[in-house]
Parts: sequence; C-alpha cells; structure tokens
Amino acid sequence: MSSGTIDANKEILQKIFSEDFWFIIPEYQRSYVWQTDNVTELAEDLFFAFENKPDSEYFLGSLVLKRLISSSFPEYEVLDGQQRLTTFFIMMAVLRDLIPNEKAKRTIHKKIYQEEDILENVPARMRITYKIRDRVEDFINDYIILKDGTADTEELEHYRESDNLSLMNMANAIIVLRDYFIEKQEHIDLQLFVKFIFNKALFIYVSTDNTEDAFRLFTILNNRGIPLTNADILKSQNIGALKNEKEVTKYARIWEDIEGKHGEDFDRFLQFIRTILVQDKARANLLEEFNDKIYYLKSPVKARLQPGKETFELIDRYNTIYEEIIDLQNDALSNEFKNLITVMKIGMRSDDWIPPIMHYYLKFGPNKIDTFLKRLEYKFTGDWVCGITPTSRLEAMNSILKAIDNTHASNINKLLDNKKLFKIDEADFRGYIQGNLYGKQYCRYLLLKIECLLSDNTVHLSGYKYITVEHVLPQNPKAKSQWRVDFNDDERLAWTNKLANLVLISQKKNSALGNLDFDEKKSTYLKKRIDAFHANKIFIEKNKKWNPSTLDKRQKELVDLLIGN
Repeated sequence: MSSGTIDANKEILQKIFSEDFWFIIPEYQRSYVWQTDNVTELAEDLFFAFENKPDSEYFLGSLVLKRLISSSFPEYEVLDGQQRLTTFFIMMAVLRDLIPNEKAKRTIHKKIYQEEDILENVPARMRITYKIRDRVEDFINDYIILKDGTADTEELEHYRESDNLSLMNMANAIIVLRDYFIEKQEHIDLQLFVKFIFNKALFIYVSTDNTEDAFRLFTILNNRGIPLTNADILKSQNIGALKNEKEVTKYARIWEDIEGKHGEDFDRFLQFIRTILVQDKARANLLEEFNDKIYYLKSPVKARLQPGKETFELIDRYNTIYEEIIDLQNDALSNEFKNLITVMKIGMRSDDWIPPIMHYYLKFGPNKIDTFLKRLEYKFTGDWVCGITPTSRLEAMNSILKAIDNTHASNINKLLDNKKLFKIDEADFRGYIQGNLYGKQYCRYLLLKIECLLSDNTVHLSGYKYITVEHVLPQNPKAKSQWRVDFNDDERLAWTNKLANLVLISQKKNSALGNLDFDEKKSTYLKKRIDAFHANKIFIEKNKKWNPSTLDKRQKELVDLLIGN
C-alpha cells in the first residue's frame, strides 16, 4: 500500500466544529469511556484558563484523523481523540440549554447539528456520527441534538445505570457538566466562557488518507486523555487485517459488544485467551504477548492464531463460553456446578483457574464438567492453602491446559483420572486447615466452600452484599460470661481462631453483640438480627452448647469434608 499525504495543523474549537470537519467515529473505536473525574478535570482546567489566562491559547490535545477521499465533504474518521471530541460535543449541548440568549443558543446549536442548506449544498447531519452504535445515535438525537434535551435529568439518571457503556458515560457527562455550569452560572456569564473556548481552545490534528499511515499514527500519537489500552491497539491491529468494509463492520461490532459486556475487565478476559493459547506465564504486556507468542512466532514454529477474522471469531467463541459457565447463563448446568463457580468467583483471590474451565468447555462441552470443576478446584485450593507459590500454581493450571489439548474427546476419563495432574499434598492441606484459620487469606473461601458442600445446592451465595467471618466463641469474652465457664484459658486459645469456631454471616460485624453468651447469640445474633449462612445456621441451631466437645466434633467433620472435595 502506498503512502498517502499527511497533514498537520492546529485549529480553534469553533473551526473544528464547523463545515470544515465532519467527524465519524468508526466501528473499531472503543466506547465513550470518560467518567466523572475525566469530565470534571477538563471543565475545571478550561475554567481556570478562562479566568486566569483569557488571552492565551489553550491546548486541548491531539486528533489523529483519516480523510475519507470518497466523500464530497471534508469527512474524517477519528482514530484518536474521540473521548475529548465527544465530551465537547456534550458540553456544547449543555451550554446551549443553559444560556438564555436565543442568538447564542442558535450559534452553539450549529456546532452540534448542521441544518440542511440546499443552496450551499450542506446536508442535514450531526457534527459527529457514531457509525455502528444505533442506541448511541438515538440517545444523541433525544438528549444532545434536541434543544433542552440535557435538562431531562430524570431520564438521564436512568441512563446512568445502562448496560451500554457509551450511554452510561454520556448520560453521566451531561449531568456532571450541567451541575458544574449551573454552579458557575451564578458568578459568570456563560456566553463569555463559550467565546473563550470557541476562539482560544485549540486542537492539534494530524490527518492522512492512507489506512496504513492512519493506523500507524493511531498507535503512536496517543498522549492525551485516557491512553490507548493494549486491547485498543490489538483491536486496531486486527481490524487492519480484515479484507473489506463488510467484515470491518461485522467484527468491530462483535468486539464492541464484548468489550462493553466486560467493561474494565476486558483486558483480563483477553488475558484468559492468551493463557489458553500460550499455556505459559505472561512475561510481557498483553499486546506483546499476542504479537510475540501467538501471531508472529519465529520460523519454523507456526502461528497459534491469525490476526483478523480468526482472532475475532475465537474471542467471540470464548466470550460465549464465559457467559455460559462463568456468568452461569447456561440453564442446563447443575446447581452444584453453579454454586461452586459462584464460591470460587467470590472467594478466590486469583482467577488463574478460569482459563482451564473455559478451555475444557470449548473442547468437551458440558460432558462431565461437574467432575472436572471439582478436580480443578481441589487442586487450586489445595496448592493455595499449602503455600505453593503463585508461579507454581500457574504452572499447574498450564499443565491442565496442555492435558486438555492432549486428550481426545472420546477419552475424557483419561484426563479426569489423571491423579498426578490434580495431586495436592493432602497431609499438608489437612495440617493447615486444622490450625488457626482466622486471618488467613483463604479463611473466608474455605468457609464458603463448606457452605456449598453442606447445602442442598439451592442457595445462591452471590446475592449477599456482605460476607463476614464471625467467631462464635468470642476473641475476648467478658470476665463473668458463660464462655469463661465453658472454656479455660488454654481451650480458648486453642479453639478461638480454628475452623470449627468460625461462621459466615451476611452483614457487617456488630461489635456490641459479638461477646454475647452462646444462648443469647444463638437466639439474637445468629438467628434473628444477622443472617447466618444456611449450613452454619443448621449446625448452630441443633446444638444447645458451644464448648470444646462441640468444637472438637465439628472440627473433625469440617476438615474431613474439605479433604477429598
């Protein structure tokens, strides 16, 4: 592909939002992600410059643009700078609706939406077009293009809870900016502020009509606003490998939908896929890992995956798998599976176990997936509790990934019966869980797992807002309490922080109730005032006393329950 011409210039804001520039946010761009802090910081910086340096130019950042030579109008795809452009788009709508002067309103409105002018051959269209985001276009029509649309704060508040990332953040930006300017309006004339940003605020822009140059600039000139993530550049790279506009539209939409679903965890999701493909510890950032260990391997080693269509389809496939077995959207999964997954998501500090279960499901589907999950969880938990290093635990997960690859679908039992693959040091495991557990990283998780094992698999642990570890025998019982009668000092020291004496409750701790004697705690604390988890509650309710004998019996039962499960 030959190089095109590259233009570089600076333009004031009123020129940027004029007939000289028609902006298109292309399919491969990320959603609008600016949040309250980003929007507020921009507004405050502008106001500081307006009040303190009104005659000086104010630099807004850079734009990287691709000229569309097929258009009869000066149209540009925005490769870098869309977050800032969109924010100004929103800001002008807010200012238009707050300023009382009708002539000023009309002037600002022209920067947002261009009315048709047949004589000058100017079409009717908004200044920024969001190419594939139908819901975004509707939102803009209703709340930005429509005069006084930004004043509909009641409806906008609902959009703040939207599952669409762009809509959520756009609505939030409108409300944040409106509140900010209403406060400023009490002290200054907003028209003077608009005059300042129209004439003194400026962008530096770089434009080219060559796709290759455009994507190169896209990855280089990104030094303002929210920086490009590795995922952004990876997307750009894969979009550039597609053959035609139809594919670009299709796969960019798929990417955007998946990115919107995962939100801030999108890079994490892509890391799962990297782990499945590479089956080794990551030693560089996501982008480098994809390029060096997946796409462009040194000869004679073949690429694990091809950029473009193949990558998009694999990501889409694994996203479906994630939704079905991690987000638990597959209704055919057993309650036992769902509850164990839920417990693992809530209680495990690491998510290195997720790639193996995703990869298993890709190859074998639901066939014996309950058994595989139990084996996987037991291996991961056992190594964690026994103090195996994170690197070694990751190596164990990668070994499981390799074993999945090397197992034929017709011989799944070979994988599940591989004792060496899922082996833990059970003697060490037993020793750790028999000791003092309170304060350990894995304490809450083991209690959650016990809840899961003792339940009838109808409980749904994900619904709890708070999950707190509570001592039944208090850490510091009062001098004249029944606890001092039922336990001598050595017994209290021995039992207070052990597994048998710990329960889960679904509220924050209440220190005022924590030292109650067992009879009072049983009836007031654990039964009524605070909801103890189901399995704990059953055990507590069937015991009249909470003493060393009770705890000894309970300890043996719980430790045996955890061993081999």
